[in-house]
Amino acid sequence: MSIPGIIDGVLVAVEENKWGGFELQIEREALDGKGRKISLFTDVRVAPYQVESGMHNAYRAYIGKIVFVPVQFSIYQKDKGSKPSEQVQLSGLPMQIQRAVPAPAAAQPALKQA
Repeated sequence: MSIPGIIDGVLVAVEENKWGGFELQIEREALDGKGRKISLFTDVRVAPYQVESGMHNAYRAYIGKIVFVPVQFSIYQKDKGSKPSEQVQLSGLPMQIQRAVPAPAAAQPALKQA
């Protein structure tokens, strides 16, 4: 089972892993139990077929910037007795929020009084 989602944070690195794919390293901020800011790191796996299509290179331009990454969450269990772990897999191209600039208010025509 996989659950679609989006991870947002600062893209730290795009590195090759030992399975022939790549991983995107994303740093996010969160609050601990006492309300202090802490850094969380998430490794997003890029599958070999995604590497062949060059999807990992689309992320290189965003290193050091805030990016929204579409992902699929899944549970992986190597053996029957082993501890299950969560995997985060890339499912699309990066999305970056663009700041909207409000347009100046248009002048209202004066009302004629009767």
